Formats: sequence, structure tokens, C-alpha cells
Amino acid sequence: MAKQERAARKTNRNGGLNTTYLTKMGIRNVFTNGTMSLSSISVLTACLLLIGVSLILVLNISQLVKDVEKQNVVVAFLKDEVDKTQLQQIGDTLRSIENVSNVTYKSKEEAFEKQLDDFGVDEDLLDGVIENPLPDAFEITVVNMATFDETLAKIKAVEGVDVVRESQEIVNQITTLQKSILLICVVLVAVLIVVSLLIIANTVRITMASRKIDIQVMKSVGATNAFISWPFMIEGVFIGFISGVLAMGLTYVLQVTEGDALSSLFGLFGSSTFSFMDWLPYFIIGYIVLGVLLGSFGSVVSLTRYLKKEGSESELNL
Repeated sequence: MAKQERAARKTNRNGGLNTTYLTKMGIRNVFTNGTMSLSSISVLTACLLLIGVSLILVLNISQLVKDVEKQNVVVAFLKDEVDKTQLQQIGDTLRSIENVSNVTYKSKEEAFEKQLDDFGVDEDLLDGVIENPLPDAFEITVVNMATFDETLAKIKAVEGVDVVRESQEIVNQITTLQKSILLICVVLVAVLIVVSLLIIANTVRITMASRKIDIQVMKSVGATNAFISWPFMIEGVFIGFISGVLAMGLTYVLQVTEGDALSSLFGLFGSSTFSFMDWLPYFIIGYIVLGVLLGSFGSVVSLTRYLKKEGSESELNL
């Protein structure tokens, strides 16, 4: 108590803040109130971890969508009367369509041979026995599934195109899945941020209430609100920093231990997961910055309400 009084008087005489002393006091408060600090760190770490996992899920789904888009091939079957001259014109027209990245011609002979290979039949055995029923076709790769319907309509409108085979239902399902997961993650992140702020604010408020007499003594000897608030601000920032570091460590462990299983799952769809190691610096910075922001903002909210309440009570006592 004597140290706090002397620091307060020194602050008033110098007209500034002894930030070194106050910062040490704030860090010491974290360890002094070990139970409350541990509870806050645990909850905030869990919230940050869930936010990070949600972000990883969104990034992986986005990667899946991109990979499926690359594999999204539309087959345009041509009419029987199309000749070689028209083939070139149709190919050029298809390539000029916006949202089309690649157009590959597949002759009816190639398609028939592949069909027989799939069934395990020797083409020579059927030579002259059965006529090739398949038409010439173009395999078209669509870039962006968001405008898939418009692109499909343009392909069908090309003169000489008879039938178009596409997987529009799969495209729609994947697009819907992406939007749903993004919405769920946004809502989850918003809820977790609110929970984190409430936990930090509650911790700081309880800490200040437990030191009510100390605060009153410091105010009685002339300590300003800034002097009183600084240690509690540092306490919130320190809790946020520790939580960010712990959440990053847990995320890294989860990625290392469960990353292969996730890669195998995405491999079933012909996709790969996003490169976590490439994003590692961003995750480290993001966790620490978000933890510090949540810790400091939660402290500000609690401090503002507490000091306002104390000021009102002082006026009533006067």
C-alpha cells in the first residue's frame, strides 16, 4: 500500500505516469490473482482456438471449391451434320466464352475407344460389327461456379452444339455448402468474440472490486483514473497475449496430428488442403493481435463502467 501511495504522489508531482512501475504491477496482478487469471486464460484460449479452427475450415472449403472448379468439365456433344470446318468455328466460339478456361476436342473415335476400354472390350473384335454411336464433343472447363448457369446457357446457344452434359447439381451443392459454412463460421466467431470480451471484462471487474479499498486510497492521495487504470489494462493485455500464444500452439499441434486425416478426406474429392505452413506467420500474428485486442478492449469496458460507478458513488457521498 505504501508503495502505491508513493507512486501516486510521484505521479502527481511529475504530471505523468510511471509506466514501468504500473506495467510491472499489472503483470504481477495476473499472478497474484492466479485463479481468476487462469480461468480467463483458459476460456479466452478456447475461444481463440475455435476461431482459428473455424478459419482453417473456411480456408479448406475454399480450397476444395477452387479444386472442384478446376475439375468442373462440361461436355458439349455436337450434331452429326457438323463438318471439320464447323468444328474449328465451334471450338473458337467456345473458347471466346467468358468463364471458360480450356476447350479440348474429343473425336467420336477417341470417345468410342475409351468407352470400350472402360468395359474391357477389344475394339478389333467389334470392327465392322457395330457402328460407332457416339458424336464428336468438346470438353470445356468452367472457371467460376458462381456464374455457371450463365456460362452453360452460352455453351448451349452455340450453333452446332446438340446436347450438353454437366454436373450442375454437384456445383450447386458445393456452392451452397461453401456459403453455409461461411455463415456458420461468421456467427460462431462473433459469438466467441462477445464471450471473450465478457470473460475479460468480468475478470478485471472482479479484480478491481477486490481492490476497492486500495483504489480509494490511491484516489484520496490524488491518483488519476489513468494511473489506476493502467495496471488493469496491462493485466488484460497480458492475459490476451498468453491466450494467443497458447491458442497458436494448440492449433499447430492439431494441424500436425490431424492434418493427414483431413488431407485424406479431401483427397476423396480430388482436392488438397490449404498449406498451413505457408499461413503460419499470419496465424501467429493473428492469434496474438486478436488476443491482445480482446484483452485490452475487455479491460477498457470494465474499467470505464467501474470508474464511472465509483465516481457516481463519490458524488452521492459528498
